[in-house]
Order: sequence, then structure tokens, then C-alpha cells
Amino acid sequence: MALQSGSLSSAEHDWYAIRSGMTANAPLNEHKAAYFASKGFGSNASVFKPVNQMEQEWLVSLGGTTTWADAVISQGETPTVSENENKTIFFTRVTGTP
Repeated sequence: MALQSGSLSSAEHDWYAIRSGMTANAPLNEHKAAYFASKGFGSNASVFKPVNQMEQEWLVSLGGTTTWADAVISQGETPTVSENENKTIFFTRVTGTP
């Protein structure tokens, strides 16, 4: 799947869709939950974690804090002052699977 152009939400959806192992047309939160679970940040039979909690734990594992600027830095990119710009940088430039 090639990254869609135009919006942060499209870039974010495509990034997770490529890595989640699910069909591309699944909703973003389902892609996120599958991806985070594959990285060990998901829910299990006895513990339910909301997707935003899994995302925060995953961000900590990338950059030591829960900011997208640190996630961008952890991937060798230069962050900006805008969290949305940092998310866009991350989702359009990171090609591996952190």
C-alpha cells in the first residue's frame, strides 16, 4: 500500500495499516490496536487497555517520553514545535517498524 497524500489522518492510517497485518479498509483504531498488541503494548484476557494508553506506552518505548517530537528524534529526524507536524513527519518518513 502506498501512502496517501494530503492529510495527517491518511498518513497515520496508512502507516498503521501497513504494519498491522489487517486489511487496509479497517478503521484506524483497529489498525493501531493490532499494531500495538504486536509490539507487546496491547490488552490481554485480564487487562483491557484503551488504544490511547497503548499508544502512550509505545511512544515511551521509542523516545523515553510521550511526545511526538521525541518519537521523531528517536527515528533520526528533526522535530518541529507542532505536534501535528511531528506526527506527519513520523508517519511519512519512518519506513521501518519501530
